[in-house]
Amino acid sequence: MMRHYSAIAWLAFGLLAALSVAAADCPKINVVTKMASAMKVYLEAQPLDRSSLKKGGALLSKDGKNLSVCLANADFGNEEMANSFVLPLKNKGEFILQVNFSNGSGPVTVGKYNPAAGYGKPFWVSAEIKVLVGEKGTIVMLGVGEGTAEIITMSVNNVCGRFHLQTKAGSPFSSEVAGEFNVKLERSRW
Repeated sequence: MMRHYSAIAWLAFGLLAALSVAAADCPKINVVTKMASAMKVYLEAQPLDRSSLKKGGALLSKDGKNLSVCLANADFGNEEMANSFVLPLKNKGEFILQVNFSNGSGPVTVGKYNPAAGYGKPFWVSAEIKVLVGEKGTIVMLGVGEGTAEIITMSVNNVCGRFHLQTKAGSPFSSEVAGEFNVKLERSRW
């Protein structure tokens, strides 16, 4: 009987140690180290100050299959940042960088995501930048096909990770985004 309790104690200790190592790997702040695109609308939206992030957040779909991590240089709510129909941008120079995680038919979970996996496939990631060009703004779909994005830890209230995504070499509309996030996680009503 004593050996059984000892094995359980060691298992619990191992799980706690693994969780604390993952939490220690989490970035301390939100940062966008690279954000560039050769797309015309992105160039028209310049200058975009990525050094002054004011807001970060994540919105998990009601079914848990899609996660939008957003970093912005203006103060918006999570649902506003993740909305693809009504953009909250009000001033030229504002942006929302959005990294979208999907795990096929399963829930989004900790792990490495790859844009080459393909839409609807397990561990797929995409990226877009919302900018104010024109009256209502636009979404610059980056068409990333290389790189990785990683969710290091994910709890009911928080998600953290890193990303470095780019278009394939030779793309006529080259794009690249990179950074780290440690943001509050909310669940969508949809």
